[in-house]
Amino acid sequence: MTPERQLLYALVGGGFLVVVAILIVGAASAGLVPLWWTAVTTVTWVAVMALVAVDWRNTRRVLVMTIVLFLAWTVGTLIVT
Repeated sequence: MTPERQLLYALVGGGFLVVVAILIVGAASAGLVPLWWTAVTTVTWVAVMALVAVDWRNTRRVLVMTIVLFLAWTVGTLIVT
């Protein structure tokens, strides 16, 4: 993998992590989701952050994990609301 592609994957993955964090806080503060869902998604977000910190050089895996986290938050929020 080229360094440019690796940098792109890392930036997009980091962007997804920031977006999911904003969505978790925003949905909780607006009262759109139950408290237990906020707790579950926060713990999941922290777990993904830990995995990203450990495996930061494998940017393809990092990107896939962050996209799956975003999709899980989206589908789960639609289900619980």
